[in-house]
Amino acid sequence: MSRIGKRPVELPKGVTITAGADYFEVKGPKGVVRRAIPGGVNIDVAGNVASISAKSEVEASDASRITGTVRSHLANAVNGVDKGYTQALKLEGTGYKVEELKNNKLTMTLGLSHKVVYDVPKAVTVTVTPDSKQTVVWLDTADKDMLGQVVAQMQSFRPPEPYKGKGVRLVVMNEKAKTAQPELVKIRAKAGKAGKGGKK
Repeated sequence: MSRIGKRPVELPKGVTITAGADYFEVKGPKGVVRRAIPGGVNIDVAGNVASISAKSEVEASDASRITGTVRSHLANAVNGVDKGYTQALKLEGTGYKVEELKNNKLTMTLGLSHKVVYDVPKAVTVTVTPDSKQTVVWLDTADKDMLGQVVAQMQSFRPPEPYKGKGVRLVVMNEKAKTAQPELVKIRAKAGKAGKGGKK
């Protein structure tokens, strides 16, 4: 069995796990996370510790090899409902900004011929840094997988380009993140095309 899968998951105060035949559900102060799991994997809860194991009749099958994956999903869910996950994005570019945020619906200007309208899933809370000229968007959720999906979808509207760095950029989550000009995750820059010098 996976060595990661053998590690127990400790449950903080206020966090509970409900495990079924093919799913688990974790509840805590920050919300609820539910995940499907393979039928050959067991989740046992004793006190404040959850353990993952393969069912005895299928220990030699694929189930025993994916216990580490299930354990990682469970640990992420426990941390999410206890502390939550946060990521900020910066709309980097001239005129790029959030035009409107209403009922988790983002209307953005991203240098395209049309406004981009994105319905953020209800499991994710969206806020905009007020003094950032509507360019810094904060995403908060208990679901780490959902957060990654939303970030990827928002970046797909205007992926960061390698010349001037315009696009939907990731913010480095440090003490500067909540300022109007946060530090951005670096992207690999390319040099622009240079004209040929001299006369023929």
